[in-house]
Amino acid sequence: MYYAYRLTDSPTQHAYPLAIDGQAQWQPVPDAKLSLWRTAITLPAVPEKHIVVPSFSMQGGNYQYQVALTDTNTDLSSRLNPLLTSTEQLAQWPEKYSDLSTVSDEIDCWHSKVELTNTEFEITVESEYQPQHYLLVLSIRALELECPFSAMKSISLDQPAAFSQMTAEAKLRSRICSPTSLAMVHTTLTGQTAFSEIVEQCYDPASKAYGKWPLAIKAANTRNLAGAVESLPSWASVSDILNKGWIVVCSIRFDKNSLTGAPLKQSGGHLVVLYGIDLTDSEEPSVLVMDPAGKTQSEVPRRYKLAEFSKAWLDYRGGGYILNLQQPVY
Repeated sequence: MYYAYRLTDSPTQHAYPLAIDGQAQWQPVPDAKLSLWRTAITLPAVPEKHIVVPSFSMQGGNYQYQVALTDTNTDLSSRLNPLLTSTEQLAQWPEKYSDLSTVSDEIDCWHSKVELTNTEFEITVESEYQPQHYLLVLSIRALELECPFSAMKSISLDQPAAFSQMTAEAKLRSRICSPTSLAMVHTTLTGQTAFSEIVEQCYDPASKAYGKWPLAIKAANTRNLAGAVESLPSWASVSDILNKGWIVVCSIRFDKNSLTGAPLKQSGGHLVVLYGIDLTDSEEPSVLVMDPAGKTQSEVPRRYKLAEFSKAWLDYRGGGYILNLQQPVY
C-alpha cells in the first residue's frame, strides 16, 4: 500500500513537486497555555509492517508542534515528542506517550505492527495565529518494498556545494550527516553558507541527536527553503521530483561493503544528497550523490550503483527530505 496526503494554503509559494490535496481544517485548542491549533487526518486501513511519516513546515520556521496517532474506537494513542528547539520548552507540551500497541514509535515516525483501522493522525501546532503558508504531509508505505528502476532518461541537477561532516570536531563528526546534508542543499540553493548554525539548529533536546527528520525541515524553513519529509514509493516519484528541480536528501542504511565506493563501510542510518541519475551505462546505471561522510570536501561527490543505492534507500523506508527555495508570498 502507498498513501500520501498533502495539504497547504500556499501552493504557489511551496510549488511542491508532488500532488497537493487541499487545505487543512485548523481548529483552535481551547484552554491551552500556548496558542495552539489542531487538525486531524483519518487514515485509510494500513497493513502491518508499514511506515507512517508525518511532516509539517511553515514559512519562517517560527513554530513548534506535536503529532499523535489515535484509535478512534478505544481512544488509545501514540504521541511523539514535540518538535522544539530547547529543553526548557519540553515542559510546555505533553510528554511522549503510547498505550497504542498496534504501532511502534520510531522518533519521528511510526511502524505498524498489525493492520491499523479506525486510526486518526493529529497535529497540534503552536502559533500566535492560525497556521499560514504551511505544508502538511502524511505519507505511508510498506517498510520493505522492491523498487525497480523506471526512469526514461538521465537527470542531473547542478552538483551541490560540498561539505564534509568529518571536518567537524571529533565529538560531533559521526553524528551530523543530516545537518551537513542540509547545509549542502542550503548553500547550493541560496549561495549562503551556514554550516555551523544549521548543525546547531538540528540538535534535538529530547533525543540529544542531530538526525531528527522534522528538525531538518524546520531548520530549512528558517533559511528560505521549503520542503517536506516523505517516504517515497518508487524511482518514478524520485525522477519527477528531480525533473522539477527539487533536491532529495536520502535516509539510507546498508550492510558491510554493500554500497560500493561509499566512505562508510556500513551504516544503520545515514543521510546523503541525491542530485542526479545517470543512465549512460544501461547495464549499470548510477546515482549522483553528495556523501557528507567523505573525509574531505573533494571526497564528498560520489557515484553509486543505482541497484545498490536503491536497496540502501528505497527498498527500506524510502525516507527523504524534498527541498527547494521558498517562493515569495504576494
